[in-house]
Amino acid sequence: MVCVAVQTTNMTKLRFLFLIPIGLSVSVQAQKTDSLVGKWKYYDVYNKQRYDTNTLKIAKEYFGAMTLYFKPNNHYKAFVMNNIDEGIWSTSDSCRKVRMTSYKGHSNESKIFGLQGDQLILGMGEGAFILTRTVINDSDNIEQPLPNIKTVRVSKSQITKKWYLTRREVPGRTEAQLKMASKLIKGAYAHFKQNGEYEAQSLKVTESGKWVFGPDNKSIIVTIENQQRIWNIKAISPTNLVLISGYTEEEWKFSTKLL
Repeated sequence: MVCVAVQTTNMTKLRFLFLIPIGLSVSVQAQKTDSLVGKWKYYDVYNKQRYDTNTLKIAKEYFGAMTLYFKPNNHYKAFVMNNIDEGIWSTSDSCRKVRMTSYKGHSNESKIFGLQGDQLILGMGEGAFILTRTVINDSDNIEQPLPNIKTVRVSKSQITKKWYLTRREVPGRTEAQLKMASKLIKGAYAHFKQNGEYEAQSLKVTESGKWVFGPDNKSIIVTIENQQRIWNIKAISPTNLVLISGYTEEEWKFSTKLL
C-alpha cells in the first residue's frame, strides 16, 4: 500500500509540473516534415526554471529514458515510461502538430513548440520536453509485424446502443487475472449514440466525445479532445459486440445486458 501512495503522489506532482501554460513563450514556425524524421531522446523538461528540484527529479525518473523515432515511411517507435510502442505518424497544421497512431489502438496529437537542427521541443499531455537527436540502431528499423485481423462490416443501427463491458481478454494474462479484471469493470459501458456522440464509464469515471466509423464501417474511431481510440469490429449480434483494440490480439467483449 505504501508503494501505491508514493506512486500516486509522484504522478500528482508530474501533473502539476505540466499545468503551467508553455505555448505563450515559444514562437512556432512551420517546419518541414523532413526535419522531424530521425530518432530523438529525452534531454530535459522545457522551462525547467519554473519547477523545484524534487519535481524535476521525478520527471527525469519517469521520462529520462524516453526515445521517439520518426521514420521516413511514417512508421514510428516510442519508448516512454518503460512502455514500447509502434505505429504510424503524420503531421498537421503546417507541421505544427504530430499525431502518433499506435498499433495498440490509441492515437495522440502533440504540439511541436520548437524544431531546429538537433533540438525538438514537443508537447506531451499538458507539458513539454526538450529532445535531442540520437544514434539510430539496427534494431530500431525492425518493424512489428501486424496480425491478420478479421473484421466485419456493421450498420449504424447495429452499433448505436449502450454496450456493457463483460470481459477484456489480454494475451498473456491468466484466467484468474481475467476474472479478477472482469469483477473490477462490472458496470463499465460504451454508448455509441445515433447523433455521433460517445459516452463511456469505467470505475465510476465518465468520459464523453465523438465517434465515427472507420473505412468500410469495419472499425470505430472515438475522439475525446485531442486523443483518439481505434477499435476494429470483430463480431456483432443484436445483444453482443466484440471489439479489437487497434492491431493487437486484445479483445473487448460487450453485451446489451448488464450481467
